[in-house]
Amino acid sequence: MSKVIKQEKQIQVLLEVANLKAYYTTEQYGIVKEVKAVEDVSINIEGNSFLAIVGESGCGKTTLARALYGAVDSILTIIDGKVCYHFDDQKYELSPNGNDLKNIWWERISYIPQGSLSALNPVRRLRDIFSDLANSHGKTFDEQKVKDHLEMVNLPSYVLRIYPFELSGGMKQRSVIALATFLKPDVIIADEPTSALDVVTQRDILHLLSTIQNQSKSTFIFITHDISLVPGLSNMMAIMYGGCIVEFGSTELVFANPLHPYTKFLLSSIPKIGDKTEKKSIPGNPVSLTNPPPGCRFCPRCPRGTEVCSKSRPELLRIDSQQHYVACWLYR
Repeated sequence: MSKVIKQEKQIQVLLEVANLKAYYTTEQYGIVKEVKAVEDVSINIEGNSFLAIVGESGCGKTTLARALYGAVDSILTIIDGKVCYHFDDQKYELSPNGNDLKNIWWERISYIPQGSLSALNPVRRLRDIFSDLANSHGKTFDEQKVKDHLEMVNLPSYVLRIYPFELSGGMKQRSVIALATFLKPDVIIADEPTSALDVVTQRDILHLLSTIQNQSKSTFIFITHDISLVPGLSNMMAIMYGGCIVEFGSTELVFANPLHPYTKFLLSSIPKIGDKTEKKSIPGNPVSLTNPPPGCRFCPRCPRGTEVCSKSRPELLRIDSQQHYVACWLYR
């Protein structure tokens, strides 16, 4: 079982994730398989934080984001552990026994999906979508308030009169961000919100997210496969591989002193001006989440793997007195 990671500031923990296991159940040709997408993840997150969760495609980032939001269904199942939010001396929990998180969607926690159209009804004008959101949470729809909110995300008020499919990619993403932040939630989970956008629009969206976080003091959980987006955006970061958190710490510490071999590979892939050295890919293939190795899930690809790595999965270990943790046998 992983040790729960706690940040050091004397601030109340807002989100507690303890030994979380989230699996997909699939059936093919009559054979039932489990995809172990999130395996024994434990982490504590405080209020007014910006956490980036980084990893390659297929490592379980989006599944973790869905679990943190409580968007589980008959296919995605919480096998063990819990996700617990602490708001105003009340707890809202997701566990194998139940899901309280749906009761606080949009008002306390909100979600920005990868595809902006996933959150926008294509046959309803944007004004109607905002009206539905307000009315479904017992709020009076105030069009002027919506216009002021759209201005905050750099959208003109006329977008309320048009349909989502008439918007550009960047405007769709801004519209989804406006919806996700309209009721002023305490936690906003953004799942690769810039993945389908051009570089200029991507920069603008990242700046917008940072501005919203600074002004609202809400907690952002930012999911990305591009580690180069993290500096200047998040104050904390977690590196994910094969469904597990392999390194966690302040963004400054992880970039200055990466510990896990996988983190070092990710950082070495970032292009640098004047650097003409050959960029080397990670050897081997991504781990199968239907049949992962018994030990460290990065072991089959790790150039420094040992026998103990192949047999036993390491827990997150705090390094010195720093706010820096790594799950690797090299530091035992």
